[in-house]
Amino acid sequence: MLALGCAVALALAAPDRPCDAGPLVGTPACNTSMTPEQRARYIVSRLTTAEKISQSGNGAQPVPSLGLGPYQWWNVGLHGFAYAPGDDFAAPTPYATSFPQVIATAASFNKTLFKMIGQAVGREARSFYNAGHAGLTYWDPNINLIRDPRWGRGQETPGEDPAYSGDYAMGFVEGLQSPTNGFIQAAACCKHYYGYDMDQSGGKNRHNFDAIINEQDEADSYLPAFHDCIYNAKGVGIMCSYNSVNGVPSCANGRIMNGIARGEWNFTGYITSDCGAVADVPNNHHYLPANLTSAAVLEAGMDNDCGEFFNQNLATSVGNNTVTIQSIDTALVHTFGVQIMVGMFDPKENQGPFFNYTWAKDANTPMHQQLAREAAEQGTVLAKNTNHVFPLSLSSITSLAVIGPNANATTTMQGNYYGTAPFLISPLAGLTKRVPNTVFEYACDMNCASTAGFAAAAAAAGKADATVVVIGIDQTIEKEGRDRTFISLPGHQNDLIDAVANATNGKPLLVVVMAGGSLDLSIARDNPNVHGIMWVGYPGMYGGEALANVVFGDANPSGRFPHTQYYTNYTDGLDMLDMNFRANTTSNFPGRTYRFFSGPVVYPFGYGLSYANFSYTAGPNPAAVSLADVNNAITQAELTHAYSPRADSTILSTVKVTVENVGTRQSAVSVICFAYPPGGDGTLENGGMPIKFFVSSEKFHLEPMGTQTPVFSLPVHALSVVNAAGVRVAVLGDWVFSFNDEARVTVSVVV
Repeated sequence: MLALGCAVALALAAPDRPCDAGPLVGTPACNTSMTPEQRARYIVSRLTTAEKISQSGNGAQPVPSLGLGPYQWWNVGLHGFAYAPGDDFAAPTPYATSFPQVIATAASFNKTLFKMIGQAVGREARSFYNAGHAGLTYWDPNINLIRDPRWGRGQETPGEDPAYSGDYAMGFVEGLQSPTNGFIQAAACCKHYYGYDMDQSGGKNRHNFDAIINEQDEADSYLPAFHDCIYNAKGVGIMCSYNSVNGVPSCANGRIMNGIARGEWNFTGYITSDCGAVADVPNNHHYLPANLTSAAVLEAGMDNDCGEFFNQNLATSVGNNTVTIQSIDTALVHTFGVQIMVGMFDPKENQGPFFNYTWAKDANTPMHQQLAREAAEQGTVLAKNTNHVFPLSLSSITSLAVIGPNANATTTMQGNYYGTAPFLISPLAGLTKRVPNTVFEYACDMNCASTAGFAAAAAAAGKADATVVVIGIDQTIEKEGRDRTFISLPGHQNDLIDAVANATNGKPLLVVVMAGGSLDLSIARDNPNVHGIMWVGYPGMYGGEALANVVFGDANPSGRFPHTQYYTNYTDGLDMLDMNFRANTTSNFPGRTYRFFSGPVVYPFGYGLSYANFSYTAGPNPAAVSLADVNNAITQAELTHAYSPRADSTILSTVKVTVENVGTRQSAVSVICFAYPPGGDGTLENGGMPIKFFVSSEKFHLEPMGTQTPVFSLPVHALSVVNAAGVRVAVLGDWVFSFNDEARVTVSVVV
């Protein structure tokens, strides 16, 4: 999503439920013993052709003859109820909880948290809907992978790993939808389907780019998170993306919509275009002429046009018989079916708690505020802590210098796709509340082209007991429609760090990084006068308070990077339009993400420190697994779960690790289980086997000297790889499973 200005918001009104009163009462449309599909078919059968056309875009028009009001499909709840054509922050619904941007929440590696945030967003969305200020179809989550660190929308996603992105999708979607009494709280939408992970580069943009994706990458990189979102989490919406895949625009691609999603994954919900993507089919991809485009996208499986193309062309296409009424009927059955699922037709007394939610009672509740703060704390990644300088003690810190272009950030902390927050606590505000004797120096703006403010910043640092420098980027540098050309800190930000570090005389210096995409943090990492680095992503409305809690030890950092932090030279000569993941030594292609890039990095995927100290004891090694058992499990899984056998229930083995908190501080800890396939080096020349890949993760709390032994199941995907033909295959040999790369066990696959 989303092209700005591509649709006009409809006037908002209190939601009408046609089965309360009106022409549909007593008809099959209101018969709750029938399925949503059956009820929707009846509704569609009552519409005239003109009325059907009026329902085919994101701004559906009223149908007075059936008691149907207008409806705006375009609503946003990416990390909190947000601005969108269907969403209104006017009284009596002036604000909503602003949770951390997705990349920051993903750094928590806490699957329970994902679901809780989804539930909270859905509940607040319902409260807005019940006030007539929102719809119930939310075009989230964004589960495209961060293939290239320069992508401006990586901040919206759970990171670079397909399986972990699937975990996020399952948690968030299950929470947002929260099925109850046969209805769902709000409708999720798995986007952008698929191969969308660049906005502009090399003379191309998302509206005209043709993503060339090979079968191997499609099967184990591009599709698994969508499988998890659609098949496992039962997301009821899909958004087809702007780009083409292998020559076919996504919104005209019957293979991925009707073939894979509906055919192989049993998807029965609705598919919307990204906004303006249908017009891209003739105008930017030049795939078909305009007069054939409506028919092509409907026949491929798309149901709803976000944009003006159907409004301008569908009636003509029906009139000249290039679009069949049957294809429109099929699409409308899907969209009306989802409206029935979210309870837009039925009396509220039949629907459990959803219609009882009010803004005053259910939006920005104390529980949601606490959840937002804890999410920001859990998503904080402690990347450096020399000699355990942090946390700081208030008894020894009586003065503080807070410096940098993001030090007084407010809306920056929300990232993109945000709404009106009840408050925004900047880093400066959060830290000043702890240390009233705090001096603030801006030093430079985000681009940091001038060093004129550095002398004052250095002077402040020299006088203070401790210094916090808050650097990074913001939406002027990375956002939708704005990919970066660099992954270094902007302008002279590294020089600012050095200038301040040289002035602190050895006193505590913390560098805080506010950003979505990857940044080269090696200058700060390698400077001995920089004692700590904390990455906070875009931490939401409690960003400054959460930061202060972590800095002064009231919260213990337990986040881990959900994306690799590369050196600046990683992107030198790297074509952002090259969709391949695997390294190619012949062409000097380095490979992408931790799974296929073997070169040095600043901080790897899954890296993060803690104030506590943990020991890991893995084992014992499980019994060997037979090759025949792996092959049988693959065969069984591929029959019903193509592209992602994570849904298969066959557990081939289990591995475990005992984690002990050997320090003096209580702390949460995230344990990531990685698989290292035998001989995997990430190169095409070696069959494209990954170096390692994410299996699963668990997060739990440990008191000092406390222990816990998580057990990780190994389904078929954990003991197999995808070959060049896109087929999952077993691999003989010793598979190594590591836990935070601190302890390892071996599972042998034998004949």
